[in-house]
Amino acid sequence: MKLKSIIACGLLLLGVGAATTSCEDMFTAENTLVTTDLAPKDTLYQMMGIVKRMQKLADRTVLLGEIRADLVEVDPLHASVDIQELASNSVSINNIYNKPADYYAVINNCNIYLAGVDTNRYAQGTRKYFEKEVCAVKCYRAWCYLELLKNYGEVPFVTEPVDNSDKAEEIVASGQKADMATILDFCIQDLQKYPYMNENYELRQAYGNQSYAGIRYRDMFLPVRALLAELYLWRGSYTNNQQDYINAIRMYHDYFTFPGEEIATYDNASTWSDREFNRRPNYGYTDYFSNSSRNNAAVLPLDTTAYYGTVTDVRAVFNSLYANKYYPAVMPSQRMKDISKAQDYCMYLYEDNRADTIYGPHDPNYYDEKMQEGDLRLMSVYDITSNFRESQYNSDVNPMKYSIKKYDGRNDTKLSYIPFYRNNTLYLHFAEALNRAGFPETAYAILKYGISYYTLSDRSIVSQDEFDRLCEIKSYGFTIQESKYVDDAELAGKTSGSVVIWNSNVFGIYDKATTGDRSKHFGGSAIQVGIHSLGCGDTEFNARYYLDDDATLAKLEPAPAVPELEELPELDALSTHEDSLAYQEVFDANAEKDSLYRAEVVRVNEANKAYLASDEVRATRQARVAQLILEEEALDGMFEGVRFYDIMRYQMQDLKGGQNIGKTITMPACIEDKYGTTSNMTGKPWYLTMPSR
Repeated sequence: MKLKSIIACGLLLLGVGAATTSCEDMFTAENTLVTTDLAPKDTLYQMMGIVKRMQKLADRTVLLGEIRADLVEVDPLHASVDIQELASNSVSINNIYNKPADYYAVINNCNIYLAGVDTNRYAQGTRKYFEKEVCAVKCYRAWCYLELLKNYGEVPFVTEPVDNSDKAEEIVASGQKADMATILDFCIQDLQKYPYMNENYELRQAYGNQSYAGIRYRDMFLPVRALLAELYLWRGSYTNNQQDYINAIRMYHDYFTFPGEEIATYDNASTWSDREFNRRPNYGYTDYFSNSSRNNAAVLPLDTTAYYGTVTDVRAVFNSLYANKYYPAVMPSQRMKDISKAQDYCMYLYEDNRADTIYGPHDPNYYDEKMQEGDLRLMSVYDITSNFRESQYNSDVNPMKYSIKKYDGRNDTKLSYIPFYRNNTLYLHFAEALNRAGFPETAYAILKYGISYYTLSDRSIVSQDEFDRLCEIKSYGFTIQESKYVDDAELAGKTSGSVVIWNSNVFGIYDKATTGDRSKHFGGSAIQVGIHSLGCGDTEFNARYYLDDDATLAKLEPAPAVPELEELPELDALSTHEDSLAYQEVFDANAEKDSLYRAEVVRVNEANKAYLASDEVRATRQARVAQLILEEEALDGMFEGVRFYDIMRYQMQDLKGGQNIGKTITMPACIEDKYGTTSNMTGKPWYLTMPSR
């Protein structure tokens, strides 16, 4: 059965048990008689009915998080009024993207499903029959609430079915709303009630191994560990509770490293192929955005033609199409171009038994195309071509074509899905949680080296102090048969124990940062790399991509000077007793100098270790890594609908508690200082105005 057919069958239930909320009135039921009893055969169709409701959220999942931020500029002549309102952060109540009722339609469908499903029904053995469906529905509900909170700040919170107009009117009349901490508390506890930790595929239903447009059916269900990690990250940002960041680290770790399901970054990088930087680069980065990409953590499936159901118009917003006369509504902003060209592309060379690094010139006139300067990801996903053939006889047609390849603008076919999350985005959020929890070296490793057993074993990358603190975080999910990553109690045989972060089997052995062996480095086997290297070359060798600035390094004690030792006098068979005494005197003096030198080396090393592990340095590193992460989230997540929320979360964290986020948007100072101000964000509200009806 094709996916669109399953979703269409779900419509049969939308007129009864699933369709209780209209798009115009947030909680007004469409009728007072609703069927909510679920027979086993109905569960698939009810599930697809929920997915059908989710499809209406596809466009705003991207546009609310992208158009309001700083990485795109809107064409005032060809963008709709609704898009222009998003760009100015002045969104009216009637804006088509300001419809919280669509989120509550999904939430109410989920509430109805959960109230009616037989959670005690068992399949063969001890497994509960609807366990995966219940988990999927709770994930959809939690995701919708998180989206509402990100866009509205405080929202009505309903966990029971609204199955008649009286209940709807009562909720609307109460005017009660809950904040992010309250709702996320519920969602986190709700998702932790199920034994998903020990299950493959994150307790995601698969409905067989079929696929639609390259999308596996299981991919339309949210991975619960990844979602929990996101919930913890947002709650930690809002409350400044460090334990939330620790729990987020734990969940990201378990999502990425479940045995047999390890999720790597992979090395689909855009790279220069010659040291002169004049051959056209390889734009392998675009492989992340194919339908079958391994980088999609979960996707929202869509119909590709309106005849079959719900479609998305995101492609027409970002791309030149016949339907929009080749005028896209938005284009990359100058700030996005500035962030991209400011990066240093590094190339590692090994020639004539000598290693060397060279950097791409910072001269836009050097390149065939200006956007080839710096990071190659923008150039990889943004294409500009002539449209002379179409426009020469049509004055209202754009003479140029613009394409954002993340939404593939080659033709007018609608997109078959919108990602909920990409794994690269989750890795960057993982780095964010690590950095906020006090692990800036490990967070930096995700950006520069790729996190793996080898990275964590390298004390020049992750210090012993940070590694020891990292190892206090226990994994929920599985047992690692690796002694150095097992806690002392387990080693002593006293208990089965829990295990600590990361093992040697995760992501294989061919990691770019782990070996000087050219066959491994250049052999195409790298599957775990620093996220920054996807557009900036061999970042692990890039001295310009640093953790510690000059001011921090200046406070390190220099290595003690090697003492000059006196040459020992020669002794032979004719040497006298006095000669032996003279020899011994010089020998003892040299030994004392050497002993003092070695003791001083130990002292300096320990002093420098203590200094680098100090709160002062850790805070400096956290500020530096936060800036790098925010830049990297732009470079890797541009045009995907994450930028506005990344800035919001940064602002929450910077204010030490999201309840003090304020009413207007403030760009982080490190971005303003480096790339200038963005006037269209200044003084505008973070949150949309929620319609009361």
